[in-house]
Amino acid sequence: MIMIGLILGIAGACRTDELVNLTVDDIEDVGSFLIVKIPNTKTKIPRIFVVTDVGNMLELFRKYLSLRPPHVKHKRLFLYYKAGKCSSQPVGKNTMGKNS
Repeated sequence: MIMIGLILGIAGACRTDELVNLTVDDIEDVGSFLIVKIPNTKTKIPRIFVVTDVGNMLELFRKYLSLRPPHVKHKRLFLYYKAGKCSSQPVGKNTMGKNS
């Protein structure tokens, strides 16, 4: 979770709130890069940025998405992972800010 947050945060100059509110639907995997849409920003102007595959970042992102359990009812991207298990509880602003 920390690595994915770091990758998206640096590539898109994202604030903590923007990362926390990011959903699975906001990210489009095109194959050789990711298109990330930030619809709700502090300035009320939506942003779009691209994450390219430098240092196997896309492989890391795809692995993170594959760990997502199918029973999760919400679309938030970041979930709590503890002791190798994933819960359906989304990560909050304070946890994201503390780890970033």
